[in-house]
Amino acid sequence: MDDAALRTTFLVARAAESRGCLEPGDWPAVAVSLLLEGNEDPEIAELAGLSRRASGWDTDPLVAAVCARHEISVPGKEEAVDFIARLLADDLRARPSAVTAPMIRLLARLAPPDFESELASRCFTAEEYLDCGCVDDDSGLEAELQSMPTLGLPGPVVQALARPLRSTLPTVQPPHGHHDH
Repeated sequence: MDDAALRTTFLVARAAESRGCLEPGDWPAVAVSLLLEGNEDPEIAELAGLSRRASGWDTDPLVAAVCARHEISVPGKEEAVDFIARLLADDLRARPSAVTAPMIRLLARLAPPDFESELASRCFTAEEYLDCGCVDDDSGLEAELQSMPTLGLPGPVVQALARPLRSTLPTVQPPHGHHDH
């Protein structure tokens, strides 16, 4: 894995972390995927050895050391949502979802409470009508989202980064009909 791919992985991970989509206990799986791709950073090896129950006390210094060495900062909110959207698009291209409009469902969760990302806010507005059956969604938003440019990361890294957010998707198609939010 080259330096650019490592930087992208950490930018996406920090973006997901900043939006509440990556917990300290998710870092070991991301680190293992990086080791399997040939990364040899000592902090990444140490992250990979942590348990799923790791806390920020365990992960933060290691992540900070890698970010400092590779000059990686936490992306702003709009850029963070864009990174997460591209990650999810890559993941869904490799592993399609059982529900309609998975990108809209996932990105809608990133809008509250600040609604500072235009993309997440568009998804938040569209999500309300996904399962009601009263509106034909011809906006093409889902197609636009799923065709976002790839991050170019290896499959196992994409899967490790996407797993925490992907796990919140329904496993079966929700029924049509109005529901209260």
